[in-house]
Amino acid sequence: MDALTTPSFKGFWGLAMGIEVWVTGFEPFGNHKSNISQEIVQLLDGINDTISLGVAKGPHAAENRQSKINFKGEVLSVNQKGSCVIAKRLSKRFPQAIVHLGLAEDRDAISIEATAYNELDFRIADNDGRKISGVSIVDSRHSLLHSTAPINLIMEEFHDDERIVKSEDPGRFICNEIYFRTIDAIEREECRDRVGRIVPVLFVHLPPHEKLHTDIQVELVKRIIAITVQRPQMEVVGGMLRDHENRLLAARRSSQEYMAGFWEFPGGKVERGESHDAALAREYLEEFGWKIKPVRICEKYSHAWPEMVVNLTFFLCESEDDLPPAVMTSHDEYRWLTENELLDVNWLPPDVEFVHRIKSRGIENL
Repeated sequence: MDALTTPSFKGFWGLAMGIEVWVTGFEPFGNHKSNISQEIVQLLDGINDTISLGVAKGPHAAENRQSKINFKGEVLSVNQKGSCVIAKRLSKRFPQAIVHLGLAEDRDAISIEATAYNELDFRIADNDGRKISGVSIVDSRHSLLHSTAPINLIMEEFHDDERIVKSEDPGRFICNEIYFRTIDAIEREECRDRVGRIVPVLFVHLPPHEKLHTDIQVELVKRIIAITVQRPQMEVVGGMLRDHENRLLAARRSSQEYMAGFWEFPGGKVERGESHDAALAREYLEEFGWKIKPVRICEKYSHAWPEMVVNLTFFLCESEDDLPPAVMTSHDEYRWLTENELLDVNWLPPDVEFVHRIKSRGIENL
């Protein structure tokens, strides 16, 4: 049995041996006498390593600042058989993440591939002599599949690092073929990781070592993988706008919004370089056309979904002037609620306990 098929249940659950990640590379192909993806996979295979992500660069960051990874590596053949290896295994066993590596001879930076296409169009023959064009990879209604890895998180963590770029073009050769097959199998088998999200699958194209030294690429790939196994966390602010009658503003998300129909205290995401109170003032202006002033923080708490962790900060707010008619961009209704009316609307699930605490505490005591 090879490295990827040897049972490792501790790795699967992310316990003592770390979070198990399958990493694949390819043998040389075409006129290449070597393949940097093969070299890196061979260097990583069998390593258990704790990888630090350092200080977060912004409000959208990995849930934890380090990852303990159990690397399981394999070099694949550059042919149809090689493109099917991982997809075929997933019905029996799967890791916490799958990262495919491949050589991109004409690129200067490491490319994070966001999309796989159900299409083959070979410029050169693979190592079996197969050269085809205009052919689908699998019989599927999908012409493309998006990576199940947290692409936006990876790019946020590498913000301003010119060695890492996002790509929407993995080519139409074996790299694209294995990527599409693996994502298709992961979604078909509904493989989920330790937090309940679909197992992250990522393809990373590597430049030749002449353009970026192998040692540097190894460290960058390790960091990419350490981010891939993490959920993103984001900073979100909410504003409890209180009027002179001791009522709080609640607003209902419009039909175009995520979780439409639920009520909330207005707010939104904190952007890079923005303070929490500045973010809240901006959100109210964007969503209602109102100028408000955050007075103080009333409560902080976090809510975890399989796909992300949201850190919420709620402010008590006041209006700077008399409020003009609302120009709502994200909501379709708003109400001023008294203490006795707080539970009359259908709140967002993460906010329900908080609203109960407000009712117990009393609006005037916020």
